[in-house]
Amino acid sequence: MRRLSLAVLLLSFMTTVAAGCGRDIKEQSAKPETTTAATTVTEITAETTTTAATTADMTESTTASQTTSSEVDSTEDYTGISGFWYIDGDPGAASMHITKDGRFTSYYTDGVLENRGYVRRMLDTELNNFIYLMYLDDGELYQAFADDGEEYKSDIYIGNGGTPHYVKLYGEGGLGDDGRAPEEAFEGTWGCGRATLRIEYKGEGIFHALITWSSSAASYAEWDYPLIFVEDRLICDGNGIKTGVEYENAESEPKRTVEYTDGSAEFTLEGNRLFWNDLKEHCADDMLFRK
Repeated sequence: MRRLSLAVLLLSFMTTVAAGCGRDIKEQSAKPETTTAATTVTEITAETTTTAATTADMTESTTASQTTSSEVDSTEDYTGISGFWYIDGDPGAASMHITKDGRFTSYYTDGVLENRGYVRRMLDTELNNFIYLMYLDDGELYQAFADDGEEYKSDIYIGNGGTPHYVKLYGEGGLGDDGRAPEEAFEGTWGCGRATLRIEYKGEGIFHALITWSSSAASYAEWDYPLIFVEDRLICDGNGIKTGVEYENAESEPKRTVEYTDGSAEFTLEGNRLFWNDLKEHCADDMLFRK
């Protein structure tokens, strides 16, 4: 393979961020179309600044599986980049979560799942400089960023040109890291598309959650959960109730049909958003709720 000129990181990367969380209860809405160019170069400039990696034009690229002159770092600790990251530091923007063991999850602006995958820290043996490569679970290269030498990062500049720019707003505990009590962090009204989640604090570690999710103008489903706070989450263990509600016409009383009474669920904070883990049907696995 020809030597490349000292070039930056990677990556011609293009992602379309779009809204559209609303969907019918039994089918997901179409996700915004995303295009990712999984191309990388074998050498990366060693010159970085405190805010961004220096960039240059790529003269040649290979697929992720053909990358040479790099080695996988032996570390399995990604604490330095773990946390909840938001584009340009905007808590209402698209986001990603990186865990201490190197897993990542990215979300569109509306809280719908975009991608999942893993991070690998790579060493360019000739330049003696590290980079971070983010791969989808199927092994496709998603995006990458240079290691600027900071042990604990607060900014990430992706790919050629340093965009998008992510800022870490929360550590692994999300809102729970800023000193709020559980009733302050969890309580309130959260929404994602046609689903609305209301959490009320009842006192002494007891909470109540009510979720309504419209499937049409005349019908919706309702989940009713009694909850307790355990460590970092709210838990309903086997006594959640799901009810289908349907109106025949505007003047009639709704018909309510109980679908089950043994539902279980967990609610956790993901940055400034809330994840509803429906352990009965897993109907919200690709969603995050925003207050």
